[in-house]
Amino acid sequence: MDNLKACKSSNKRQKIMMMENSSSLSKIPDEILIDILSRLSMKEAARTSLVSRQWESLWKFYTGSLEFDCDPETQVLLFNGKRRFVTEETKFIGWVNQVLAALSGATTIQKFRVCFDLGKHQTTTIDSWIRYVAARKVRKLELCLSSMLALDKPCILSLEEIYNFATPGQLMKKNNDLGNLKSLISLRLESVDVTDEHVSYFLSEWPFLEELAIAYSPSLHNLKVAGGGDQLLKLKYLEVRYCMGLGHLEVTAAASNLASFNYGGPMINMIFQDVPRLSSFSLDSDYCEDLVHNGFKGLPFQVSQLQMLTLDLGWMMCCFRFPCLNFPKLFTSLRHLELVFRILDEGTMLFVASFLRASPCLHKLVLKYKIDSFHTERMKRDPSNLEFLINLGGLRKQLVKKGYKYECLKEVDFLGWNGLKRDIEFVTHLIEASRSLERVTFDPCDPFRVGIMKGLPLPPDKLTAEDDARNRARDLESKFSPNTKLVVASKCHCC
Repeated sequence: MDNLKACKSSNKRQKIMMMENSSSLSKIPDEILIDILSRLSMKEAARTSLVSRQWESLWKFYTGSLEFDCDPETQVLLFNGKRRFVTEETKFIGWVNQVLAALSGATTIQKFRVCFDLGKHQTTTIDSWIRYVAARKVRKLELCLSSMLALDKPCILSLEEIYNFATPGQLMKKNNDLGNLKSLISLRLESVDVTDEHVSYFLSEWPFLEELAIAYSPSLHNLKVAGGGDQLLKLKYLEVRYCMGLGHLEVTAAASNLASFNYGGPMINMIFQDVPRLSSFSLDSDYCEDLVHNGFKGLPFQVSQLQMLTLDLGWMMCCFRFPCLNFPKLFTSLRHLELVFRILDEGTMLFVASFLRASPCLHKLVLKYKIDSFHTERMKRDPSNLEFLINLGGLRKQLVKKGYKYECLKEVDFLGWNGLKRDIEFVTHLIEASRSLERVTFDPCDPFRVGIMKGLPLPPDKLTAEDDARNRARDLESKFSPNTKLVVASKCHCC
């Protein structure tokens, strides 16, 4: 009984405090409250409409970020066939339309993001959304229309099914408000079909565009990043990923402000005319493999200007004799290096060590890897690979003999850490060769769990393996100097 009285008393105090706060806030001008409201996330801002009638009216003027994503729980249910895709698609579209209709007083929109599997059959709906945010001079536009893993729906892969923009001329004729897309500073399109002509239009007609990312667009063939006439672009970030029809990419001197470039996909012809500010480069798939095998000789710009480099080597195993294991100190300005492997073996570690030696100013190293049982067994069955691994025995002895030192290395992250014997041997080498280490992080969670996989629970044996890997990381603490902080990541949120 006493507990019940205490609970009622607490609820009463909370209501009084809410009334007092609401009364105090009512004295603040609406313009200031709207500004505060628009700094919240969309869901947080929507909840404020329940506080009072005043806040309900203020929600209509929200000008922040409108982000519509399919929640992970729904993705898992679709994957397991416990939800029908058509039902979820209808609910998602209704949700977007309801929010847009509620924001009757919004004059600007900071960001509009839609992430759901929507194809060409929803062109009218998607067009109406673009017109809505264009009329409100949206600053950031993101359409991620990738196919989901739903049992009752095939993946959208063909050009006949994927949502596409009209031609640039038709785009402007659809509605004069589309001219307000000139306010865009960021455009990200995934599984949206655009052409070379579209990109030329974006770059020449939208003068404030600083970020352009295009992925899974089948109609890109000969992409040229250039401005109109003598116009210099404000473009700072360019990403082109898995546009499988692309054969040629040219970045002209008009893009001299370009600071970061991300490419994933097959081998293509790349030309970079003059990009003095380019300092961050990310690469994966076939182009990355070819570049590594050729000792970075095919890079279309000066490798010495790079400060941040990410290489995803996919399923390529570094135990294949890389000709660049002894490449010279190419990366003289590199500060941050991220290397992604699907298997970490002695050959991989020798490659990483050689890369570190070629980067004398490196401050941070991130290794993402995963021991893959299929490729491990395949490697053991291949006599040439096995012989190479045997010849690599005593990795630390080899590296010490060659005098490998990493004087500037301060941080190392192991993502996908297993804690096997070879892992520990490599960590020990880093401790011995890096006198300036300040922080080493071990995270056994699989860094390749993306999309639907993130929402699926891990099997018990995997959870046990991750706990064992954490314990093996903690056992290394005695090897580190007192100046080095050891961090062991807690369990993954998906667990």
